[in-house]
Amino acid sequence: MTVPLSRRRFTLAAAAGFAAASIPGARLLARGPGDRRVVCYTSADSVYARVVFAAFTKATGIRVDAVMDTEATKTTGLMQRLLTEHEAAAGRTRCDVWWSSEPFGTIRLSRAGVLAETAAPRAEEHMKPHGGWPAHLRAPDRTWYGFGSRARVFVYNTRFVEAGDAPRTLGGLLRPEFKGRIAIARPQFGTTRGHFAAVVHRFGAEAFERWLTALKANGVRVLDGNASVVAAVARGECRVGLTDTDDVFAGQRERWPVELAWERKDTRNSDAEAPGSADLPGMGSLLIPNTVALAKGGANRAEAAELVEYLLSPDAQRALAETDSRNMPVDPALREEFKAFAAPETAEPDLHAVADRVDEAMAICMRVLG
Repeated sequence: MTVPLSRRRFTLAAAAGFAAASIPGARLLARGPGDRRVVCYTSADSVYARVVFAAFTKATGIRVDAVMDTEATKTTGLMQRLLTEHEAAAGRTRCDVWWSSEPFGTIRLSRAGVLAETAAPRAEEHMKPHGGWPAHLRAPDRTWYGFGSRARVFVYNTRFVEAGDAPRTLGGLLRPEFKGRIAIARPQFGTTRGHFAAVVHRFGAEAFERWLTALKANGVRVLDGNASVVAAVARGECRVGLTDTDDVFAGQRERWPVELAWERKDTRNSDAEAPGSADLPGMGSLLIPNTVALAKGGANRAEAAELVEYLLSPDAQRALAETDSRNMPVDPALREEFKAFAAPETAEPDLHAVADRVDEAMAICMRVLG
């Protein structure tokens, strides 16, 4: 995403103590005698990731060589890079730690055999009094952990849309007053990909295709990323859109006229399977956790294990919650502290079941949106 000037200053101040590289053509710094480093591939927004990496380096003395994505390709570009490296190098890779801002690319990597078993005994011990690490945020094959969640939300321009008129369900985007003024991020990349797969999982492929076809007929605009959606709504080019909480919070920090609307959870009977109906009732705001894992074949195993532990620690959870991302912590005490930013009604489907529907959802998107 394009980082406003005030956030660029914050980024540069936080960047001391580690090296960051970006795709394409990333170059990692050479290791010196006694130099402890770890290579992390991350799709987390750089302005937030750098805060965490700088704190990790200060606490441990381990430098982070960070390979980051672009707003347009998000997790997908990094995921393909890691898959290619793993195949070309017979199971070895330059990556030590995989930190994704969403879970579905991580699940694909796990299924492809690219991720190693990942353990975080200190984090597990900390969560023991609370029943352990939440089961839905721990891979069944123990290859990854989930932490710090964002939510999928509606964004609207407060100069043109009253709070009571903002959409609260996907079906609400089909209202005639929004025609030609709706924005979504390109679904082949980023969190829109997983969101649409979750819709297919919840309502079925036919219902999703009817809704998406109606959304296209209502003049939806497909933009490069979630930050672009918020910017288009802020400029008044669009009135409403689908995006992530962190992008709305970042826009508000810049005093843009944008507000978020949480998706409600409908108790009425669904019309999603009715012949010819394009309506989709609310399923609650979809939570999108960050995920962290060890890559197979990484050279810096001890340093990688330390970074995994740090990302799951209360310190890192607090750091992410205090940035504009407002990632909701796993730690119960921190969740209570930051509850003002929590979705009132949530959808937390089985992430592996949603991952099973990604290809199906993307095929429908290609057929309908091109």
